[in-house]
Amino acid sequence: MFVNYRKNIFLLIILSTAVRCSIAGFLEFGNDEVYYWTYAQHLQWNYFDHPPGVAVLIRLSTLNLLIQNEFFIRLGAILFAAVNTWVIYLTGKKIQDEKTGWYAALLYTSSFYCSVIAGTFILPDSPQLFFWVMSIYLMTLIIDESVSAAKRNRLLLVLGITIGCCVMSKIHGIFLWAGFGAYILFFQQRLLRSPALYLAAAITLIILSPIIIWNIQNHFVTYSFHGRRVGFFGKHLDTDSFLQQLFGSIFYNNPVNFVLYIIALVGIARMKINLPSRYVSLFLLLGLPLIGILLLVSLFNETLPHWSGPAYISILLLTAGYFAAREPSSRLIPTGILVANLFFLGIVVVGIPVIRYIPARLGDGEQRMLGKGDVTLDMVGWDRFSRRFDSLYRVDVSRGLMKKDAFIISDFWYPAAHLDYYLARPNHIPFMAIGGITDIHQYAWLNVTRPAIMPGSDAYFIFPSNYYGPPKPQLRSYFDQVDDSVLFTQERTGVRVRNFVIYRLHGYRGGLNKNGVFE
Repeated sequence: MFVNYRKNIFLLIILSTAVRCSIAGFLEFGNDEVYYWTYAQHLQWNYFDHPPGVAVLIRLSTLNLLIQNEFFIRLGAILFAAVNTWVIYLTGKKIQDEKTGWYAALLYTSSFYCSVIAGTFILPDSPQLFFWVMSIYLMTLIIDESVSAAKRNRLLLVLGITIGCCVMSKIHGIFLWAGFGAYILFFQQRLLRSPALYLAAAITLIILSPIIIWNIQNHFVTYSFHGRRVGFFGKHLDTDSFLQQLFGSIFYNNPVNFVLYIIALVGIARMKINLPSRYVSLFLLLGLPLIGILLLVSLFNETLPHWSGPAYISILLLTAGYFAAREPSSRLIPTGILVANLFFLGIVVVGIPVIRYIPARLGDGEQRMLGKGDVTLDMVGWDRFSRRFDSLYRVDVSRGLMKKDAFIISDFWYPAAHLDYYLARPNHIPFMAIGGITDIHQYAWLNVTRPAIMPGSDAYFIFPSNYYGPPKPQLRSYFDQVDDSVLFTQERTGVRVRNFVIYRLHGYRGGLNKNGVFE
């Protein structure tokens, strides 16, 4: 039976893009997303946590910050996911046939990491995954024995650019060179004689050099911070972190997909199919080292499951090749892959409305920490609270309770970015994060680009009950008076799920650094 795979791919891209657009327009920002919006407010060569790729992507999708709503800020991730689906199809087609490409695209679409985390939400993973997928495709062309030397050289130079851009999105991109370099050393040493290979590596170094220069200028603050997060010395075994990394990775990839990955890897190891060995070797070297290293690190440190997300792209491609070789040509979608996509769609259809409308408290019930542990609250309730706060602010100014142009301040990068985006920005209120550099992160640089808080000014200190608490003594010492708190409640379908706590701070005494970092 003839199957028009190209037509099916385009239909898959259209439908999956429509689903992602619906999610992007339906949910408010999560903590990480809204924090990366702050990157785009002031472009730098590097940021406290990550390289600048996500900031550039936001600038492009918002037309240089002309349209700053959730949908357009996320639009770059959505468009990249559509392109990635097509490139994954081409890669699968290259390593075996069109059916492999079709299966790979279906597996990609059913992955929560690929479709939602990096494909809908705006994170450094969004541009990283695009350049990661492009780099893998280029590698499959480069190691093809039939490609001419001239074309291989051109492809190598382009690969140097895509890996460089991947690293400029997230430092994990360096594993692409590690995996490809290992493949060359073990299986295709003749490439070591190609000057284009070294020129490609030099291109990558040139592209990522601003990261190095920025860190030199800022005392390697990025790597000292992350080094403490992933170090081994003086740390004890942390099985909870390991299990979080393991089971988080399983869910992010889609549990059904993960089972298919294991079946495929076992089948390939037993040589039950005849995939070209060069692709098997390359993809394993691109995927397994990063997965293994993060599992090892998670034994002693708290890690995040999405860090290993790109590594599973090559496993996904091997899985597509395995099932394409075993399934009858008449079957459009294998049962396992169909179940994976139905599971993904079910979670989206049921889970996304639950975030906004579930009539239940999912977090801590104690009033002081109401909602703590409920991650769904990161993406709901902020816009409504913004309107309520604006009314409070106007009444306070009209009654003389607060001075005009009072600041909003926070002492941690989250909820600082939420307060910045949802309260300060639309209501035209100045904002500043104040605290230690490991607390306020990128705000230590962003504060410098904004109006400084002047002596005598008033400020609102605001926090949601699911994160942190009242202003600390060191912060209070910069003001003459701190009033008792005002409480706003957040309800979700009639159930009280969180409090927003507001303190009025009067008479800033001066003495803070312009960057807001405590001495």
